[in-house]
Amino acid sequence: MGGPGDPVTLRMVGQVTGERRSWWPELLLGLATAALGLASTLLSLPEVPRQPVVGVFAVLAGLALVGVRRWPWAVLVAELALIVVGDGLTLTGADTPQLAGAVALAAVAYRSGWRATAAAYLLYLAATLVNVLDPGNTVIFSGGQGVIRLIMLGGIAAAPLAFGRYLRGVREAARAAEERARDVEERRLVETRAARLAERAAIARDLHDIVAHHVAAIALRAGAARYAVQHTGRPEEAVTALGELRDTAGQVLDELRELLEVLRDPEAVEPAEPQVEPAQVIRDAARRLREAGLAVQVTLPMALSTVPLVVGTTAARLVQEALTNTLKHAGPGAIATVDLRLVDGALLLEVTDSGPLRPRPPLPASGYGLSGMRERVGLLGGTLTAGATENGGWRVRARLPIRENT
Repeated sequence: MGGPGDPVTLRMVGQVTGERRSWWPELLLGLATAALGLASTLLSLPEVPRQPVVGVFAVLAGLALVGVRRWPWAVLVAELALIVVGDGLTLTGADTPQLAGAVALAAVAYRSGWRATAAAYLLYLAATLVNVLDPGNTVIFSGGQGVIRLIMLGGIAAAPLAFGRYLRGVREAARAAEERARDVEERRLVETRAARLAERAAIARDLHDIVAHHVAAIALRAGAARYAVQHTGRPEEAVTALGELRDTAGQVLDELRELLEVLRDPEAVEPAEPQVEPAQVIRDAARRLREAGLAVQVTLPMALSTVPLVVGTTAARLVQEALTNTLKHAGPGAIATVDLRLVDGALLLEVTDSGPLRPRPPLPASGYGLSGMRERVGLLGGTLTAGATENGGWRVRARLPIRENT
């Protein structure tokens, strides 16, 4: 019977199964240690008396290792106790606990800090000395050779400690590498998100520049065609306006198609080089206004082509947007002037119109024109002002600084 709780149940069963499986390495280690201890007891030299209790110490030492990964300190203390007791009661009963204690010391060194590891080493060394020293063999560490034996014994006892600390270092290095990889991945995601946001903002600006300008021209030409049919009785004027409307609509479709091709291309990381020069963009925008019935005068400096491309492109987009606003709000019969000059290391831009000749219903505003212009100018560290003139028109002024590293 299925239900919403089934995935949770399966996950819990999987976790329990994983925990049970994780006991197997320690269990196999304990059984192998116990078997090794029993085998060494059965295969002992003939002159060494066999003591059945030695096998008991071997089994206990092996079974204690089952919990070495979870409770290394408890297992180490148990093994040290078996060493001391086995050495006191038997001749070889401490041998297997001695080996198991080395494993427990390595586990403590792997799981604990330096202070706890040093304490565990001293305890293990003390138990080892108890196992080595016999009541009738107290001179084993006397003299110069005794010091050498003591140093060798300390080094042997430190071997599992060094192995455990080495594994701990490997674990910490792997953890640090994982954290660095995670940080790099998070940083990459943040940078990717920022790049996507910047790309979306650029696409929004391009869409506004393309659509707003051409759609305004389309609306005016459609209105002119309608007026020609209804009031003038001159169908040829309507046909001319409709032909211009068709040409403008085709240009919009071409530019939108190019933009969509860029969006569909996952390998297109860098923006494509513009197909037209900034001066050509300005002339095309002025031509469209003239075709819509406005008078446009354009003054461009000869050195416009020498300014950095980003400055020239920004100026062209500003002029295009300002003329679009003139087309929307002033309409046919208005006079617009476009003036670009290079003064004191900056490109100065001014677009002025005379305002509408008669009251006319305004076209719906996109809401992004002026804010988009301010954003473009702000990215270059320039300034922009826009406002009404004394004669009822509109003026847009911008100053775009020219930097050598732009």
